[in-house]
Amino acid sequence: MKKLVFVLLFLLVALLCIAAPVKVSIWYSQTGVYSQTLLDIIEEFNELHKGEIEVEAVYSGSYTDTMTKLLAAMVANDLPTIAQIEQSRIGQFVDGDAFESLTKFINREPEFKAQMDDFFEAFITAQTYDGQLIAFPLNPSTPLLYINKDLFRQAGLDPEKRPVTWQDVYDVSEAISALGDEYYGLRFSTSDWILEQYLWSWGGEIISEDGREMLIYSPENVAALEFLQKAIADKVWVWVASGGSDLDLSGRIGLTQRSTGSIEYLLANAGWEVGAFEMPEQGGSKVPIGGANVYMFKDRPEAEKEAGWKLLKFLSSKENTLRWALNTGYMASRKSAFNSPEMQAELAKVPIKGVTYDQLMNRAIRRPWFGPYREVLAEFTDTFHTIITDTDADCDALLKRTQETCQEILDDYYW
Repeated sequence: MKKLVFVLLFLLVALLCIAAPVKVSIWYSQTGVYSQTLLDIIEEFNELHKGEIEVEAVYSGSYTDTMTKLLAAMVANDLPTIAQIEQSRIGQFVDGDAFESLTKFINREPEFKAQMDDFFEAFITAQTYDGQLIAFPLNPSTPLLYINKDLFRQAGLDPEKRPVTWQDVYDVSEAISALGDEYYGLRFSTSDWILEQYLWSWGGEIISEDGREMLIYSPENVAALEFLQKAIADKVWVWVASGGSDLDLSGRIGLTQRSTGSIEYLLANAGWEVGAFEMPEQGGSKVPIGGANVYMFKDRPEAEKEAGWKLLKFLSSKENTLRWALNTGYMASRKSAFNSPEMQAELAKVPIKGVTYDQLMNRAIRRPWFGPYREVLAEFTDTFHTIITDTDADCDALLKRTQETCQEILDDYYW
């Protein structure tokens, strides 16, 4: 009798285990309309796969918080299935071979593989390492030069005429700053990816293709810093340590550098007519692809990764990339979503939403991503702050010292 009870219990437990859905965890790093759209998509996925797969979405904090938590989880061997990570923060995970290759899943599904050309090439190139795709774009963006059209008109400027170069930006800034002491042509942002774009736009470089050599000390980059320093000293551009969004909305700023993802925010909150242009070019044209991607971790059970792959396909479908773009203002990662009647109607209604796609197709590249790059970024961000706050600072000497300090960081990391 006891033996029969034991066998029955064993069979019951086995049946329960078979029936239990596969658990998938995803860490995400955004709030508001962005997280709600993601949660809605995940809820729909769970309904479609009820009893088979159960996805748990966990808010992991900011991009920086998420990176810190993931590095700790990697050490503790307690990673989630999937995580939303910003491009420039993946280096240590790549070096640690932490990400699962998505190429192996794609190659076994001819129907899905045939759809890969539907993704914008820049997004796929940006997430391909050693021939392996390691992520799908979730909330991609490029930086835009937003303008206060009302203020342009007030200063006698044409709000439809793009300031192509940084000299053009300076010139229109002079006209706007002439409106009064509280007016500035440009609020200069020191967000790290904006700084990358600023140096690239002058024809400068930051780091070598293999991430082992700093290239930041150059005549192009010195000229870029000196120009910025002059614009701040002349009080035609302004920089603030905090409260940048409040200043943008004040109606006293002519131009501001912000993400594609700011379009909906500005349209909803600005008391002035919002315009947008491509980022300036002063000898260079590259712009960084911002936002974050979704990565799957290698060190998870196979059944969990199989379920995670189904979630990634669902997130990156035409329908959901279109939903994401329409709800959040971020970019659609698929051409079919971009070309859909719904998106084309939205672009006709709000033409500035098309500017980021123009940049994507002609100028966008992935951000540097190497293991020590965040430490390098901190160093050259400090350099920018110094020259902005000290109009007597020697830009050449500062940049040379930054080059040397950052090269030591690289050498120590790769030793």
